[in-house]
Parts: sequence; C-alpha cells; structure tokens
Amino acid sequence: MKVPTFVSSLDNIMKGGIPEGSSVLLLGEPGAGNFEFSLTSAVNLARALDGKVPRDLENYEVEFPEGILYVSFSKPAAEILRTLSLSLEEGLSSSLRKRVSILDFSRLYYAQTQVPTSWIGGGTIRDKESLVTSFFKEIEKAGKRKLIIIDSFTDLITSKYLEEKTMFDISRGIARASKLWHSTVYVLMTSGIIDKRAENIMMEIFDGTLLFEWNTADRSSKRKRYMTIPRFTGVLPIIEREKIERFDTEFDYKTGMIVLNTTKVR
Repeated sequence: MKVPTFVSSLDNIMKGGIPEGSSVLLLGEPGAGNFEFSLTSAVNLARALDGKVPRDLENYEVEFPEGILYVSFSKPAAEILRTLSLSLEEGLSSSLRKRVSILDFSRLYYAQTQVPTSWIGGGTIRDKESLVTSFFKEIEKAGKRKLIIIDSFTDLITSKYLEEKTMFDISRGIARASKLWHSTVYVLMTSGIIDKRAENIMMEIFDGTLLFEWNTADRSSKRKRYMTIPRFTGVLPIIEREKIERFDTEFDYKTGMIVLNTTKVR
C-alpha cells in the first residue's frame, strides 16, 4: 500500500506515494527544503483528513495516516505553532493546527544547559527523565498510524546528546518501529554536521533519503532549491526508470512545496 507525500508532482511520478511504514531521512542544507517538504506533507494530509483529497490521488490505491505527530527537541510547542502560522496562509495553518499533536521535549533538552527554564515555557514531559528515554516512551504511546515528523537530529547531535553509536541505534529503532506502527516517519537532519562516512551509514539505515540542496543556476545569481533521491526502497527503481536526476522545487505560502521541473539524465 502507498502513502502519499502530498507533494503532488512527486506522488504522480511515484504512482501514489511511498510504501507504508517508510522511515525517511530528510537531509538538507540550511533552508534548502527539508522542513518545507515535511510541512507540505503534514498540511495536505490535514486537509485530506478533512475531506479535501487531491484529485491526482483518485487514480491510485493509497492509504492516509490517521493523524500528525510533530516531535520537537529544542523548540517549545508554542514556537512550533507560531512557525506553522508564519510559514503558511491562515486557512492552511488552521487546518494543520487542528490535526497536529506536538511532543515537546524542550525542557528536557535545555535542562543540561545554562539557558533559564523561564525562557523555555511549559513542557509536557517530567523534567527529571532523560531526554532519550522520554522520547522512546512518548513516541511509542502516540506514534501509531501517524505521519511523524522528528525535528531534528541536528539538535541532538550538536548538543552532544547523541554519540555516533547511539545515533545509529536510535535510527535503526525508528526504521523498525515505523513498520510495526504502520506510520510514516520523517527525520530531519542538516547535511554536513556529521562526517561523510556517518552520513552514508544513516542513509543506509533509513528506508529512504531525500536530499535537499541549493543550486545556483547557470547565468543567474538566483539560488534554487533542488531535491534528489539517492536511496529509497520501493521508490528509487521508479525514479531510475523515469531517468530523473533531480527535482527542482520551490515553496509557496499558499500551497506548500511544489516540484517545478524534473531534470532527467541525458
């Protein structure tokens, strides 16, 4: 069974979406589109759950997650909701706010820093628990049959909450749990914050990797976002058959991420 990404041009190419239970590493340069991709999936899923299913999906046998779970390590829930409101027009952000549940670990995240707790706001997890233990416990309770957005491994790696082996172990656990839970899991991570060897191991652990980068077009100083799919079980053969090398994308305030063009292998 396929689960749509709700990036319509991409879903059409992939014949409806990605396999159910997929764990996906959204690896990207700062601002290049990994957050915007996850946001587009979430808001259009929220609209579909409200009955506004994209017409393009009527041609495919697909299944929708039953809800949206946003996991934040360093950003309080209020900041997440503010970001959603600033990133989307009011109708879209309102649909998403009604459907999203947020696991806010920010108090635990900052407990080992010198940042005053009064700056962080309220948290939903007991402050004496370890961050990783609480993450495992809470996501297992809330993560079944959901679109899960984990924002982000960058926070854990740069704060030294994760040693390399622990990072790999958690990633393998997420990849396994996504299938048991029948959930789609997006894990956001900034490219280049770990060495290339470790980055390649991460790409092998997850079912798929979407890589988001900036590109300066020839004869132009304007930067463009583009996305490539270096690895994805059940998806990459379709992309290779279509001879697609990369997807040129942009983010629109009213519709989310759009695939403008596909660059094909010549």
